[in-house]
Amino acid sequence: MVEAIRDFELEIDKDEVCRFLGYRKSRGPNGSISVIIDAEIGEAYNLIQPSCFYQLKDIKRVRQSQVILENNLTIDSAMLSRIFRHCHRVAIFLATIGPRLEHRVTELMEEGQIVRAMVLDASGSEAAERVTCHVQERISELAAADGDAISLRYSPGYCDWDISQQRVLFEVMDSTQTGVTLSNECLMTPLKSVSGIIGLGESDTYQLGLSACLSCTTQDCPNRR
Repeated sequence: MVEAIRDFELEIDKDEVCRFLGYRKSRGPNGSISVIIDAEIGEAYNLIQPSCFYQLKDIKRVRQSQVILENNLTIDSAMLSRIFRHCHRVAIFLATIGPRLEHRVTELMEEGQIVRAMVLDASGSEAAERVTCHVQERISELAAADGDAISLRYSPGYCDWDISQQRVLFEVMDSTQTGVTLSNECLMTPLKSVSGIIGLGESDTYQLGLSACLSCTTQDCPNRR
């Protein structure tokens, strides 16, 4: 059963919006751009409709490059098989801020207000990240209630987990409930949506919290953690 979380507050971090815009901590935006960022963050609060969804699935078995879930759902990833061999369940999740912000970004672009559009889009990306963190916190609370801990979260397209595996995640998500659909190219609509998976396992298994980046040789990956 898909569980839904709606009607919650989130905080958009200005520093993170600046990071999405390409600024570094050592060199932030000038005064006039900073004012625009503040204004568009305020506009983002009026446009976002945060909601998130998740469903817990038992792990039936783990192979060298596959994780087999109940109902024979199959995750094809050597990276995830290494991590989830220490888990007995996973949480499949979907987080979104809804379509209104991206519609406004399109309007601003058509009006030639490129800077405002870029800032609002970055604010939407940060808001989507906050929604994803919210569902992760909920899953962590559920795990802790059973004496378990959680892994990091992973999304299709990360490391060796192919983007086409979005289809596996959407098999357990009801698009009429979530309001998020998947294209033939495995792109989500609304765009400011995040899908993924989190492992749940015994809290004393230290490998559970290890980052896949520790065994990855790609040093310049923007998602490295």
